[in-house]
Amino acid sequence: MLLQKIEDRDFKLFNNFLNESFPVDQKLSDSIKSFCIKRVYKKGECILKEGDVELYSNIVIKGVVHQYIIDVDKEVTTNLTPVGLGFNSLASYVNKTPSLEIQEALTDVELISLKKEHIEEILKNHNEVGMLLYRIHEDILLDRENRMHLLQYRSATERFRIFYENVKRSKIILQHTPDKYIARYLKMNPQQYSKEKNNFFKMNRV
Repeated sequence: MLLQKIEDRDFKLFNNFLNESFPVDQKLSDSIKSFCIKRVYKKGECILKEGDVELYSNIVIKGVVHQYIIDVDKEVTTNLTPVGLGFNSLASYVNKTPSLEIQEALTDVELISLKKEHIEEILKNHNEVGMLLYRIHEDILLDRENRMHLLQYRSATERFRIFYENVKRSKIILQHTPDKYIARYLKMNPQQYSKEKNNFFKMNRV
């Protein structure tokens, strides 16, 4: 992992992410930027290991992050986070407990990261951060609920349809993520996923 200077184009993407949830004025934007760091990972490098405590909230500004747990000896994908979206190991972050989740750079990855204590410091001077965090976590919970719902369907056809239509990040995931990881995300094998994706796009002319 390398630390690099945050360029203006990097922070613009981060700022766009925030403004999608709640309007952020220049004063608040500058305050947030003063606490941010840019972390850079090579493809295959581990961002968070099982047993580590999650310290950061992160926005992906380049690449795709794979989040998963190990069940016996098998990887079980919990999420895929492409460029422009946020992630962390939420239970570990909130409770300050060892993470069950592993975070891996699927490609070369660049993150803008913010520590929890720094968010709390910003909150002392900017009450509107409370509403910003509320809206961001609403979006996260809605995204997770939509994925939970799609996984209840035994039909692979329905799982792909609901993923494409209801999961906010689906179009970005499809654009930036290797198929085998999306297949795992949707609880399909690669051949099944390829068939369902091709049939869906053929029928819907997307």
